[in-house]
This record gives sequence, C-alpha cells and structure tokens, in this order.
Amino acid sequence: MLDQAVAEHVRKGWAVESRTETQAVVTRKSRIGWFWNIVLSVLTGGIWLLVVLYKVINRKVERKVLTVDQSGRLITV
Repeated sequence: MLDQAVAEHVRKGWAVESRTETQAVVTRKSRIGWFWNIVLSVLTGGIWLLVVLYKVINRKVERKVLTVDQSGRLITV
C-alpha cells in the first residue's frame, strides 16, 4: 500500500526524502512559471530578473508524510 502511494507521488514529481517500513516523507519544490517571467524580463529590460532571482532563492518546499497505520489504511499529513 505504501509502495503504491510513494510510486504515485514520484510519478507526480515528488522526491522521496526518507522512508521506513510504515512511513515515507516526500517533498517537492514549488514551481516557477518561466515563460511569463522571461516575457516580463524582456519587456522591462531585465529589471524583472530581480523578482525572478528572489523567487528562485526563496522557493518553498512542500512536504508530505505518508503513513500506513496498523489496520492498513494510508494516512497523509
């Protein structure tokens, strides 16, 4: 059950941070929309690159904990 849930998260772009027999922690960084950032950078003569740089440096990491309880149910926190 846990293997299936981890595999599904990995298919969706998550990375496995740690894993035990009954628990796995998966993470992913927030996406940056490169297309519009490049367009705005060109239109503003590169000034928008400061915003892009700030976004790249301060990307948030989303984390999920997948746990299988004693009755075999998957719990996502």
